[in-house]
Formats: sequence, C-alpha cells, structure tokens
Amino acid sequence: MQDFLGDLLDRIEQSGANFSERAYGIVSGEIMPLLNIMFLAYVAYYGLQLFMGTSRVSVADVIGRIVRMMVILILISQWSHFNTFFYSWLNDTPEDVGRAILTATGTGITEPTNGLSMIWRTANEAASAFAEQSGYFSVLPSMVGFLIMLCVAVFIAVALAILLLAKVMMWVLIGTAPIFIACMLFEQTRNLGVSWFQQVLLYALIPLFVYVVAAFLIAAMDPELTKVSNAASQRRLQLSDISAFLLLCCAGAFVLINIQVLAQGIVGGVAAGIGNVARAVGRFSGVTAPMKAVDVARGAAGFVGTAGMQARDRTHAGMLSNIRDANARAAMQNRISNNSMPR
Repeated sequence: MQDFLGDLLDRIEQSGANFSERAYGIVSGEIMPLLNIMFLAYVAYYGLQLFMGTSRVSVADVIGRIVRMMVILILISQWSHFNTFFYSWLNDTPEDVGRAILTATGTGITEPTNGLSMIWRTANEAASAFAEQSGYFSVLPSMVGFLIMLCVAVFIAVALAILLLAKVMMWVLIGTAPIFIACMLFEQTRNLGVSWFQQVLLYALIPLFVYVVAAFLIAAMDPELTKVSNAASQRRLQLSDISAFLLLCCAGAFVLINIQVLAQGIVGGVAAGIGNVARAVGRFSGVTAPMKAVDVARGAAGFVGTAGMQARDRTHAGMLSNIRDANARAAMQNRISNNSMPR
C-alpha cells in the first residue's frame, strides 16, 4: 500500500518550509535597517566610553557584546544561515530518531509514516472481513468492523493532528524569528527571546515524541498486524484476533494525547536551566566578578596598609626605646663622672 500519510506530510512540509522562508525574509528585511543603525550606535557608544575612560564594563565585556550582536545580525540577515544552524536539525531530527528506532527493532519498517499507513491498511482489511460476515439479521460483525476503524482512525488522527499543530506553530515561530532573536540583544527584552526559544523547543520536541511513540507502537503492533492480515485474507478473522490490536491503538491514542504535557514539563525544565545559567553567567561577568575584584583589591590594599602601619609602629617603638636607653646611659655616665672627681 502506498504511504499516503508520508506523502501528505511531505506536501504539508514543503508548503510550510516555503512559508517559513518567505516570512523570515520579509520580517528580516523590515528590521535589518534598524538593527544596522543600532549596531553602529552600539559600537560608537561603547567605543566612546572606552576612549574617554568612563566605561563601567571591561574591554572583554564590550568585545563579547559586539560579537554577540554580530552573530545575531548574521543569523537574521540570511535565511540560509538560520536554516543551516537551527531550522534544518529542529525539523529533521524527530523523524530521524523515529526512523532509527524502527530500524533497530528489525521489523522491516523503516519509516514511521509507512508504519501508520500499514496500520490503516490492516484495519481496512479487518473491517472488510467482518463486514463480509454480516447480513440482514447479523449486524454485529459490521459493528465490530466499525469499532476497528474507529479505534485506528482515532489513533492516527490524534498523531496527525499533533504533528500538524506542532509543525504549523513551528512555522509561525520560525517566520517571526528575526524579531525575537533581536530581543536577545538587551537585558530588558531578553525574556521575550527566551520565551520564544522555549516555545520553539516545545514544538520541536512534540514531533520527536510522536515519532518515537509511533515507532515503538508500530514495533509492538507488527506481530498483531501480521496475524490480523493473515486471518483477514483467509476470511476466518475472529474478535480474539484483533483484541490486542485494538488495545494497542487505544493505548497509543492515550499516550499521544498526553505528549504535549510531557513536552511542556521537559521544555520548562530545560528553559529554566538555560535561563538560570544565562543569568548566572551574566551576573558573574557583569556584576559579581567586578565586585569580587574590587573586594579582593580592597582586601589586599587593607592588608598592605595594615602591615605598613604595624611596621611604622614597630620602628617608632624601637626608636623611642633607643632614645630612652641612650638617655639612661648618658645620665649614668654623668653620675659616675661627677662622683669620681675629688671635691
């Protein structure tokens, strides 16, 4: 059977990639003149401060900020740069992981979408076999066939709906990426950029989980698919032959429905960790390190000053002691001389 799900997703993916590229180029063209002016003002402002000696940040910090702004400008200016470093692996990694899991299971199925198409084909065969057993006074086989189609349709529809939702949101976020990447330049707007990155990571992980779950379910369903297909082809299909198949479809639909919650929990932890690390690095490089350096310098200066004062006190004490000893010796010598002379 043709992989109709794979063909459908490929057509949607092509349309979405074209939309993201065009939207990215339009938004980038709108904000690049402003960013170029801001870059010149950025360099001139810090350069003037360094030249006049009034800068509150170090030269290394200024160079780091300029390099960061240059990287942001390079990413925003061309879609090819952003596509190479971010979009391509965010978009291709989920299906590649699912494909690798299917290859490792050794079922002979190498594409997640092909496995889903096989599940749909097997459900059609089973429903057709039950429908042939029904008649005017025997509608139960037709109802069983309808139940099979319903369970499989719910499973595949949930997977397809989650994939489409994740891809559409990803395309919208990628299309507006230049705005939020530019927000990474300043501390006041960096939270917007971090929130955008969190959403991008969320909608990149959702397809990954969908393909991974689909790969494991396809691997688990493969023996059941073979059993149901053989029984349907021989027209001896019974309800016991499809019970495990239906249970796996229901379990897969339940897991897929809860994938977004799982992805949100993981992304929230990752984004919080990234934000904490970024804040810690920024605080250390911009505030803590200079304050620590000032404290160390102040402590060293205090130690040197204390040592100098103690040395001066010891010198003064020694000089006073020497003067007192000299005066005492002179007085003693005078007494001896006076007492030794005849009167």
